[in-house]
Amino acid sequence: MRFVSFFIMLMFLAGCSSSGDNGNAGHTSPTENPVSATQASPSPLASPAVSASPAVEATGTASIEDQYPGFVHKESFDLNGQTYEVYYWNSGDFDYTQFEVAKNREIVFDSKQKGLSFEGGNKFDQAKSIWAKALIQNGRPTLLFSLADNRPESATIVLEEIEGELQVTVNDDVLLTFEDVDQDGKLELLASPYSGQVPLGPALFAVYEFKNNQYIPNRARTQQYYEDQLVIEEQHYKTEPEESTFESLMDVYLILDRLDEAEAKFPEYYKWAGQTAGDGGFVSVYHKLIEAGTYDPIKGWMDKLKPLGHTSLHH
Repeated sequence: MRFVSFFIMLMFLAGCSSSGDNGNAGHTSPTENPVSATQASPSPLASPAVSASPAVEATGTASIEDQYPGFVHKESFDLNGQTYEVYYWNSGDFDYTQFEVAKNREIVFDSKQKGLSFEGGNKFDQAKSIWAKALIQNGRPTLLFSLADNRPESATIVLEEIEGELQVTVNDDVLLTFEDVDQDGKLELLASPYSGQVPLGPALFAVYEFKNNQYIPNRARTQQYYEDQLVIEEQHYKTEPEESTFESLMDVYLILDRLDEAEAKFPEYYKWAGQTAGDGGFVSVYHKLIEAGTYDPIKGWMDKLKPLGHTSLHH
């Protein structure tokens, strides 16, 4: 019966006309550059049938493109010597509403079959037309997808190959990046539920570690990360005394709840920028904001961190 159903589906898809269904903080790191991708010519808009089997496999001699037509975009990545391809379909107002991942020409992940319910997704990098970000972290092939279905903040889906199987490890409303925070050659996941604002409204990125099939916050490593950032941002401001570098420095002081230390160093910060108190320069502007307490208090935010979600959030 399974063969007959599949044969009927093929006949149906072959007879379909082209009318079908109509259809990105923060922190960056050189190590997270996406793997180069190749794009295939899109087929007419459509959404592939979803198999009830645990994994959708390419059968016989038919190519993936023949079995699952109608994709609007395809890209290919080389990860750990294996070829991964991502196919996208769209039946909505965003760049895609469904995706499938193939490894060495075999479908290994179907977003609908896995129960990922989302209104739509957008390219991970609109300017470079990168639809998904691919990287190796903790020795694992990893794919990141950016959702954009009218959420007020960022949302990300992360797939990682664990014990030979692509699994959803993050499906949460967070702004997400990978960085080598402790300079040991390995990437760590940093996530924030808030993209930040200016002035003095930083995104609160926390360092997470993968335990028991879920990312949980590591407070000690998050604290150390910002201690290190304080040194880096101060040196950056000293070398390039501009408003953007000064804002980044003040944000770290706020995140660490050490604005009193920042106030004590303002004479030095004025000097580096060639400014003086009350002259209307950016250092003076920020000094007044801090003195007046014109910012959202975030004391104790590290103690309130929660594990990242990894199941379908929107139905």
